Amino acid sequence: MEGGSSFVYVTIILTLIWLGLIYNPNLSAGMFVEEFFAGFVIALGTSFLTYKKFKGLGIKYFNPRRIAYFIVFLIVFLKEMVKANLHMARIVLSPSLPINPGIVEIETKLRQPSAKLFLGNAITLTPGTMTIDYDDNRAYIHWVDIKSTEIKKAGDIIKGKFEKLLRGVYS
Repeated sequence: MEGGSSFVYVTIILTLIWLGLIYNPNLSAGMFVEEFFAGFVIALGTSFLTYKKFKGLGIKYFNPRRIAYFIVFLIVFLKEMVKANLHMARIVLSPSLPINPGIVEIETKLRQPSAKLFLGNAITLTPGTMTIDYDDNRAYIHWVDIKSTEIKKAGDIIKGKFEKLLRGVYS
C-alpha cells in the first residue's frame, strides 16, 4: 500500500481522538475494550478512505521532540486565548467601544498545508481575530483591535509564538 506511513499515522490519530472522546474514569475494563475496538475499527475504515489526503504525514510525527513542541503550543494557545477573551470582554463592556478594526496581512514561514491550517485555526480561535484567506505563504487576518500600523509588527503580534512552535512541530 503506497502511503502506508500516512495510513498508520491517520489510524493512530483517529484512535487517540476516539479514546479522548470516550474516556470516562467510571468505565469498566470490559466496556473500555469494546469502545476501544469499535473506535479502532472506525479509525481503520476512515483511514483507508482518507489516508491519501495526508501525504507527507507519517509516523515521523510521533517524535518526542515534536510532541513536546505540540504540548507547549497547546499551553501557549490556551494562555493567549484567555488573554484575548479578557481583552474582548473589556472592549465589549467599555461604553466607548475602543476598537481599531482592519485586515492584517501576515507572512508565514510554514510550508505544509496542515501547519498553515493549525496557525490559521489558532489565530481564528483567539477572540478578536479571524483568518480570512491564505494566498501561498500569506494569510489575511481580520483583527478587531489592530495594535500597530506597521504591517510586519502587526503580523508578528498576531502570529505570536504560534508560528515558532508550529515550526518545531512540523520540522
